[in-house]
Amino acid sequence: MLTTHLVCAPGDLAAPAVVTEWLVPAGVAVLADAPLVRLAVAGEVHVVITPTAGVVLEHCVAIGEPLSASDLLAMIEADEPDFGGVLIPAEDAAENLAIPACRLSYRPSPTSIDTDALAMCAAFGLAPEEVPVGESGQLGRREVERHVRAELRRLAAIRRLLMADGMG
Repeated sequence: MLTTHLVCAPGDLAAPAVVTEWLVPAGVAVLADAPLVRLAVAGEVHVVITPTAGVVLEHCVAIGEPLSASDLLAMIEADEPDFGGVLIPAEDAAENLAIPACRLSYRPSPTSIDTDALAMCAAFGLAPEEVPVGESGQLGRREVERHVRAELRRLAAIRRLLMADGMG
């Protein structure tokens, strides 16, 4: 069975990072623990490795685009071992199923929100707390635009997967 694995930026990035180079193009097979992408973080170069073997479906961040801790970097399609069914007690289901795949780390609420950002959040039906903010805690138009672009890329990827499976 094939499944899509999300490759996220390390959750402990202390500063905003920038993608400097994709080491594996989309559509190419990779081994587990292979170098995938180079990031510039506070003047230092870091490499993110693949968590599993598979095919890189999509790069979700462009070269030069800033990103934060836990942002989605890429998607890898991989064979998923059959572990059988997983039973979750009914009383725990809502809590367990509400955990996002990559954003398990704490996300601070904005300390200040400019009026453009607030208007954009309202227009897109977002709560300002849903939009990741930088270390400054400020929520501006740039943060909202980056968040909406990332969400649209995720939706497009899901749509492509559904179309490929004949479900769309």
